[in-house]
Amino acid sequence: MSTLPIADFLAGSLLTLLLPVALLIALVAWYWWFSARVPETADGRKGSTAAAATNPGPAVPENLPPEPGV
Repeated sequence: MSTLPIADFLAGSLLTLLLPVALLIALVAWYWWFSARVPETADGRKGSTAAAATNPGPAVPENLPPEPGV
């Protein structure tokens, strides 16, 4: 036991307050750093206007006969 009983109480109080606050600051800093690295989304920001090189759909030959009933 320490010579000043109040010292143990103060150390415990400071740890109880500072550890959660430090964890919160660390989580906010990590989230800010992570969100800064996420690529831009299509919410109005200007993106690439180049057309796609190929059709991303399934490969279907263009010389198929018409479907019956069409």
